[in-house]
This record gives sequence, structure tokens and C-alpha cells, in this order.
Amino acid sequence: MGPLFAWGPTSVEERRTEPLLDPLLAGLGRPRRVLVAGATGFVGQHLVRRLLSRNHIPRALARRPPVAAWQEGVEWFRADVTAAGSLHGAATGCDAVVHLAGTAWPERDQGYDELHVGGTENLLLEACRAGVERFVFVSTLGASPTGGAYFRTKYEAERRVRDSGLDFVIFRPSVIYGPGDHFTTALVELLRRLPVFPVLGLRRSRLQPVAIEDVADALVQATERSDVSARTFEIGGPERLEFAKIVRIVARAAGIRRPILKLPHAVSRQALWLAARLGLPQPITPDQLAMFRGASILRRRMNPLRSVFQLEPLPFAAAIEDYL
Repeated sequence: MGPLFAWGPTSVEERRTEPLLDPLLAGLGRPRRVLVAGATGFVGQHLVRRLLSRNHIPRALARRPPVAAWQEGVEWFRADVTAAGSLHGAATGCDAVVHLAGTAWPERDQGYDELHVGGTENLLLEACRAGVERFVFVSTLGASPTGGAYFRTKYEAERRVRDSGLDFVIFRPSVIYGPGDHFTTALVELLRRLPVFPVLGLRRSRLQPVAIEDVADALVQATERSDVSARTFEIGGPERLEFAKIVRIVARAAGIRRPILKLPHAVSRQALWLAARLGLPQPITPDQLAMFRGASILRRRMNPLRSVFQLEPLPFAAAIEDYL
């Protein structure tokens, strides 16, 4: 089974000759049953609500489903993507699978390879057994065979998706933010707890943060539209922002004033290690720190959120003011 990074037509700019479907009309046919792996996570919760709003039937897969009813119209399936046996029947009757299960902070008993690579292989096997029409995989911007463990295993998972023989769509989003995220909320907590905000060797690094609302809309379209088949999309927000600028925007939205202290990259990994030991929130991981030394932005100016999914990406400052 396979991936999707450097093999075949993987460019975000690859274009098809057939006209694009109207994204609002594409999903007006029969309701689709969509298996969402990682449904209780940040992206998963937003995606499930968006699927419901489009009259689809989410089947939420999670290791620990909520005890109480989470939301009317949601089917629950208790399983662990790293345990192949637990997945049997998860995709039965489903039209599509959206694979979100993953982590930037692996637990002691579940590493990157087991979750990202092994978990993807297991879910692909179940999707093949059930004969689903579309497999949508959420990777990450910067997935690479030469990156750190997080980016390497995401790349390897992409390969399995591409080689699976299933109809697929792969997304490589930049940093995703929104209510309940692990990025802006961690920045706010650090700003509140520290007298000076340390910028870990990222003062001039550029990111292209993308709103969860835009990501969820694009994911739903990927389960509905036939014209996005077998493609890889790098997606980001409308702005390329230096990390220090992002911190200032978040601080202003949260009503916090803090000086910014730039730390050299040589001590940044040690600073992250110390933060973890002190129980402080970490908006980025050591692997992300290494990648962000340059930039985490789309390789081309053209943004598929606009050109393919016909969305107008939300500006960062305006979007976070709604929930911070």
C-alpha cells in the first residue's frame, strides 16, 4: 500500500481538463456514510459537525468514545487504528473514509511509526475489505522521507495510501487553528504564564496558518466530489506570517502584553525539553521546530482552497478574535 508525496501527480497545482463541480451542489445527492478515524480530536470534532450540516452520516471511530451521547446523528465505532483486529467492520456500509488519526506528541505506548504508518495500513486494509469509494488522508505540510520522525512517518503513510489501489485524496495542511486547537490555545497559556515570551529560533520563520472551518469544508468536499480524485493538496491560510507576528496577533486578541525574547536555535530544543518537564504547554514539537527554521508555507502562490475548493480562506487575526 502506498503514499503520495513525490510519486505520480502530486503537485497542488496539477489541473484537470474537466470543469470543477460547484462545491455547494456536489453534496446534494444521497447522504453519504463517512467513517472518520480520529473523530474525537480537534479536526475530527469539527469535521463531524460539518458532515452533519451537509446531511451526511458520520461514523465516528475512536479508542475511547464519549460515555454520553455526543451529537445526534453520529454513529460510534470503538476501535484503535493500531490494532487491526479492532477495525473489522468499521468501514462496512461506508462510502468514504477520512483518516485523521495521528499525533504530534506520541504517547509512551504508541510511537509515530505505529500510529502513522501501521495505523494507516490497518485502516486501508479495512477500507479495501469494505469497498469504500474514497479514502481521504490528512498528512502535514512538510511531509518528507528526510524529515524528523513526525514528518517522515506522515510521508510513509502517504505512500501507503497512494499504493493501496483505493481512490484517494491527500491533504497537507499548514498549522491548523481554531476553537479547541493545540496551537493558539497553547500560545495564549504560555503568554499568560510567562513574563517574557520566548521565540524558539523562529523569529523570522514563516507559517501559513489555516482555519479549521476551511479545512473541514475542504475535507467534506473531498468525500463528495469526483473531480478531486487521486490528488494531493497543500493547503494554508491567506497569509504568510512570521512566527513572532503570529505571537503578537494572538497576544493582542487575548488582551495580553508581553515582550518577545528570541532564543537561538541552538538552545531551542533544550527549551522545549525544559518546558515539557515543567508541564508548560508546547505549541510546537522539536520536529516542527527543525522544519520551521525555514518556512512552513505553500510551495506555490496558488492556494487550492480558492482554486479547487472555491473557498475564501479566513484571515488569521480576524478568525482568532472570534474565539480567543
